[in-house]
Amino acid sequence: MRGVIFWQTLRHHWRQALYWGGGIGLLGIYILLALPNVDMLEQYAQLMETMPPLVLQAFGATDAAQLATPEGFIGFGYFSYMMLIMGAYAVGAGLNVTAVEEDRGILDVLLSAPISRTQLMIEKILAYSVIILLIILVSFGFLAAGAVFSIPMDMGKLFAGSLNMLPASLTVLGFTVFVGAWVRVRTTALAISAGFVVVGYFFDFIGRAASESVINVLTKISYYSYYGGGQFMSTGVVWGNVAILIAVGLILFVAGVAVFQRRDIGL
Repeated sequence: MRGVIFWQTLRHHWRQALYWGGGIGLLGIYILLALPNVDMLEQYAQLMETMPPLVLQAFGATDAAQLATPEGFIGFGYFSYMMLIMGAYAVGAGLNVTAVEEDRGILDVLLSAPISRTQLMIEKILAYSVIILLIILVSFGFLAAGAVFSIPMDMGKLFAGSLNMLPASLTVLGFTVFVGAWVRVRTTALAISAGFVVVGYFFDFIGRAASESVINVLTKISYYSYYGGGQFMSTGVVWGNVAILIAVGLILFVAGVAVFQRRDIGL
């Protein structure tokens, strides 16, 4: 019976990779096609230099000169916000691990088969993790196609920036799995998990804007600040942040499995 839940989940939900990845990729193409030429980028950067530094920091740009490069511009206009969409998918996927089926009253029927709770959760988590990766790869495929009609840019950075969404997405998935296993009511789990995504983004946004204030501490507890947002395209991979997100995601996965083992299934 091992692997049955994994393949069943992939078989039923693999099309989501096309829908979500295609939608995200089309938004990326729109931004790429709207990308100005090199001269206009320089003028845009000069305009941004006239703005207060707090405004740049709030939007994840430490230097206006970053926006004078195609990679910096796409990082600011695309990767800064696409993580919110990926977070929305991760929340929905995390709820589907246990909370949705429990809310519908069919989880106890599923567990009456010769399958353990641990196996059920692990295989579903792995399946949705694969789908998240596929969404990212499909969206990059659209970006790569759109880049053909844009000004030249580093495709390696574009690919790395796309993959950079994976650790943060898995953290959101892990948090939602944990909350879904802990909270019986699906709508409550949804509200808490959605709040985690939105509050994490605004903690990072506000913390960056108040870089000289104690409010900046908020960025340290925001998963989004470890994602890096648009800055990634200019700074590259921060492996320490990647490791933190992966470690937190794994801890949340394990905690979710442990919590689910110890409580009754709602009918």
